Amino acid sequence: MSKLNIVIATHGKFGEEIIKSAEMIVGKMNNLKSVSLMPSMSFEDFTKEADAVLSNLSGDTLVLVDLYGGTPCNVFTALTKKYNHNVITGLNLPMLIDLYINTNDSNDVNVKEVIENCISILKTSCVHTNTMLD
Repeated sequence: MSKLNIVIATHGKFGEEIIKSAEMIVGKMNNLKSVSLMPSMSFEDFTKEADAVLSNLSGDTLVLVDLYGGTPCNVFTALTKKYNHNVITGLNLPMLIDLYINTNDSNDVNVKEVIENCISILKTSCVHTNTMLD
């Protein structure tokens, strides 16, 4: 069994920058790809780039996207029929760090559990800090 492939797909350079931010905390990250939808790109250009990234991966793949219903989400979701990967929206830094730490050293990943954990981290990482002052 191979390691979990992680693909980050976002509008603009957000994906590339969130990876850099995560690397400040966990160090160099492997088995991670980023696909950026830039303003100059057409839908077709982005689809070709997404397809090229997925076609070079083997094993389980999880795609983290920034926005439900946006082009990165729609393209990677449409490509699930071809590549059988999973897509999760709402990418944030705690989700990425936790996902990477919990899957990087393992060749035996339960994808369903990984997805459930990502969603759990996403839900718990949003905090109204003012309420913590009481």
